[in-house]
Amino acid sequence: MNNGREPKGRSQEENFYVLYNAYNKSIYYSAFSITKEHYLAQDVVQETFLKAYRLLDDLIIYQNKEGWLKRTARNIAIDLYRRRRREIPDSNAAVDAGAIEPEIIKQYIEKEFIGELLSQLNPLQRQTLTLVYEYGYSHEQIACLQQTTVSAVKSVIHRTKRKLRHTSLQVGEPN
Repeated sequence: MNNGREPKGRSQEENFYVLYNAYNKSIYYSAFSITKEHYLAQDVVQETFLKAYRLLDDLIIYQNKEGWLKRTARNIAIDLYRRRRREIPDSNAAVDAGAIEPEIIKQYIEKEFIGELLSQLNPLQRQTLTLVYEYGYSHEQIACLQQTTVSAVKSVIHRTKRKLRHTSLQVGEPN
């Protein structure tokens, strides 16, 4: 990508393929950092690249493609979050009406509890745990991504797990 311009000989599909391959992981990680859910982040990536495809002719000459894609993904993720908040019924009203199964309530409480614990981590700790446990990355792959050593990655994982154990004992696990 020379100065943000694509070679003239490429078709629109080829330009899109190059754009997607260059930025899809970066956009996914940005979306995941907002949504905190794998499938929602995938939806955000899909919506972002659909929008990019529709505007591809304008986007090709844009200097900061990644910035445009990340901003678009961020806006889509926030819109999805707001839409989902409106769709989720008030939990107190639903519980009073007996409309929610106890297992669903338990899952919701556990998810909120885990989300609260993860929100107390710094971005490096959160990213490292997510890459290991959510995506199954090896310590070597994470070290390469974070431009650090394998032992540093192992250290971060160990310290983060210890911190989470300590924090969860202070807060108290949900029943």
